Amino acid sequence: MKPIFRGVNKSKLKVDFPCRHKSLRRARSVVRKFAQRHGFEADAEDIALATQEALKNIVQYACPVDGSMHITMTDAGDRMVVEVMDRGTGFDPRAIEEGPPSPMALHGRGIQIMRGLMDEVLVESGRGSTVVHMEKMRAR
Repeated sequence: MKPIFRGVNKSKLKVDFPCRHKSLRRARSVVRKFAQRHGFEADAEDIALATQEALKNIVQYACPVDGSMHITMTDAGDRMVVEVMDRGTGFDPRAIEEGPPSPMALHGRGIQIMRGLMDEVLVESGRGSTVVHMEKMRAR
């Protein structure tokens, strides 16, 4: 199953990927290229890595009923806005605010990585969906 491009225009990209590990590399490439084409060359890899971390969490914890992970990217002029969404069961976002994982933990650093790479990261989750909203300001 290949990515499904739901919409591409001058300033917005919408694409769905199958919920599996094989999609992570392809998604990272698509995100990086979109960011580069829109003048975020200096931050394209950071944006791509943060997006990949959000997708990795979907693969690891959610893999929704529809089997898809959804990315929307928008060039908002002064910033790149990325939203990663799944239609899984959701979770309590307060659980990720409890502090950093143990240094010996094998998992649990994805949100920290996203926050370190992006200027803003918000997680909203409820019944039937989770959305990770990220923003990166344009380099001056």
